Amino acid sequence: MAEVASWVGQAVPRLEDRPLIQGRGRYVSDIQFPQQWTMVLVRSPHAHAIIRSIDVSRARQLSGVHHVITAQDDEMLRQALPGMAPIAPPALAFERVFYVGQPVVAILADNRYIAEDARDLVSIDYQPLPSVTNVEEALAPRAVLHPSLESNVVDHVSYAGGQGKEALSQADVVIRATLRMGRVTAQPMEPRGLVAAYDPSSDLLTVYHATQSVHRAQERIADFLGIPRDRVRVIAPDVGGGFGVKNGTYSEEVLVSYFARRFQHPVKWVGDRFEEFLSTYQEREQTHHVELGVKHDGTIVAFVDTYYQDNGAFPGGGIMVSRNTARNLIGPYRIPHFAIDGYTVLTNKVPQGPYRGAGRPQGHYVIERMLDRAADQLGLDRAEIRLKNLVRPEDFPYQTGIPDLVYDSGNYPQAFQDLLELVDLPAFREEQRAARHRGVRLGLGLSAYVEISAGFGFEGARLELGDDGTVTLFTGATNQGQGHRTSLAQIAADTLGLDVSAVSVVEGDTGKIARGIGTFGSRTIIMAGNATRLAGEALIEAAKPWAAEILEAHAADIAFDRGHFFVKGVPQVSISWKAVAERVASQGEGPLTAEEYFSSNTATYGFGAHAVVVEIDEKTLSLRIRRYLIVHDTGTVVNPLLARGQVIGGTIQGLGTALWEEMLFNEDGQPLTTSFLDYLLPGSAESPDIAIYHRDYRAPGNPAGYKGVGEAGIIPSQAVILSAIEDAFRDRKIALDYAPVTPNRLFRLLTQGGDSHETAGL
Repeated sequence: MAEVASWVGQAVPRLEDRPLIQGRGRYVSDIQFPQQWTMVLVRSPHAHAIIRSIDVSRARQLSGVHHVITAQDDEMLRQALPGMAPIAPPALAFERVFYVGQPVVAILADNRYIAEDARDLVSIDYQPLPSVTNVEEALAPRAVLHPSLESNVVDHVSYAGGQGKEALSQADVVIRATLRMGRVTAQPMEPRGLVAAYDPSSDLLTVYHATQSVHRAQERIADFLGIPRDRVRVIAPDVGGGFGVKNGTYSEEVLVSYFARRFQHPVKWVGDRFEEFLSTYQEREQTHHVELGVKHDGTIVAFVDTYYQDNGAFPGGGIMVSRNTARNLIGPYRIPHFAIDGYTVLTNKVPQGPYRGAGRPQGHYVIERMLDRAADQLGLDRAEIRLKNLVRPEDFPYQTGIPDLVYDSGNYPQAFQDLLELVDLPAFREEQRAARHRGVRLGLGLSAYVEISAGFGFEGARLELGDDGTVTLFTGATNQGQGHRTSLAQIAADTLGLDVSAVSVVEGDTGKIARGIGTFGSRTIIMAGNATRLAGEALIEAAKPWAAEILEAHAADIAFDRGHFFVKGVPQVSISWKAVAERVASQGEGPLTAEEYFSSNTATYGFGAHAVVVEIDEKTLSLRIRRYLIVHDTGTVVNPLLARGQVIGGTIQGLGTALWEEMLFNEDGQPLTTSFLDYLLPGSAESPDIAIYHRDYRAPGNPAGYKGVGEAGIIPSQAVILSAIEDAFRDRKIALDYAPVTPNRLFRLLTQGGDSHETAGL
């Protein structure tokens, strides 16, 4: 019997890259239906206003324009978008607008050029209203934005453990701070987009959608249209990045679908970069009022936090973000007493929705910043205070005190100690002192974190044996660049004893697998990976009766090993998957298939720690990252190459939110950062080399032991950068309370003094 390689754990190069590199990728913008129309939206220029009247007569007269539609014309479009409680926008605004960029009028034309010309001919009479642009204003009396609500607070999350706030009295020292982080935007390479076509003969609406969750999109579209879900097929072609923001409810999704079905004509919308800034959900922007009680030796006694999230005009997915923040505030530390209260507050901005990390970076930012403050005030080393309070191996399973939050496995102190040895702290301190004499500031930042992944729902996998013995894997999970087609093929190949090249993966098509949830929250390998293993085992069992026929034995006597079937005890006489496939085909049967689902309400908890060394020129304050080290517990690693890529990608995105990226609005709610000229993303010049050291503590909550890795890089990035900058100016005793620390903000802080949050608007 030939040996077959074990594929799980191997650094298999990405199978999906060749067509993408060669320009043969197929994105929504590449999909063309005959005689399709293009949709363009007229968006609100006001953050808050009453719509007095809309005149579309001139636009309708333009040659090549087929329809100019308002919610005044079509009551269906006054319907609220599905899945946004307690208040959702209509598909098109018809009485008021609540943020700059909210869709008001839809134009269907032969092409985008004509549609955009028609957009300029639409006249809308607005009565501007006062805008609520920050949480402080939103909490004031008489500031309620939506008449149907009693308050701008749409959600309150509260957790308490031990003696809660009262335990602060047991502390030797109580550190207090107000910590803030700015609003950011994901900006995937491919903006949002979709194209839909309706076939009246089959009553089937087919939607090609740049989405992270085809089955969730199918559900939303069907619910809005009031039709059975099996009348909607959603397909995700190649998707150029998602990061959470392609997972929510948007007007464009239901508008394109509705118009394609109503007019029985293909309709396409692909957003441009300006629309990505104006209308795609954003994140972060929280204010935390924190108290941390500690003993003189640094032992944490109590943690108290009341925070407010500026959620924009509608809930979007922001409520989930705020609740995730609450669950991440204790970090990887033993905190016996805590009291957490978080409020989600509406303002006249783009709605919030999950962006990579989705509450995890916010929670860890707060606890890590407070540990730095506590160490400084107590005269302790910042590494020492962390080592003293980290959850220990003997604590597992560690009950955090927050419902359903039980840390599962690992060795947090050892991993953090490994990081410190890589840094070589004594050598760094000597180098830091020498550099300061040359006018160069070096700073070291340290941060630890827990990556909470999966923990709800299910995912499925369907395997189909081809006539040639190859296998196709269908799953509802959707790839946006992570490398799922490679990693899932490795799992299937390992289970079935095939070469990885013999497995094809088809993701994100509701017509190929009936059920699924999607890709987000670092859940795909945990959920779809385990489903793939189960489906592989089921396919082996389904193949045994066919192998028994060939081998002239009973099915119960058939064994399987490394891609071959044989009679138990006689491994020298065996047959391959190809022989089984040929036997099935010869009998006129359809292809052999197996479909399995893996479900779990048990989250996994990867631990990690980051260390960064920054170099800052004392005269220019230019900042360069000299070293970036990461130790991360990934659980069972399917593909170290892909795991490394996920950590690096998240880290670079996190550096952007720590140093440069911020969505700014003026007092009227007008966005001021609406292009890459003023919203600064890190590029190759700003991206450091990153050294990653994986650890493998299997997750006990799923059979394969997988843990998430997609958000490992971004979770601690803001905290670790701010820590490093503070360390570089330790003699100046600066306190960074606001992220990002833009160059201008750092300059003002150092030259004018004061806390960093006082210069937050700069």
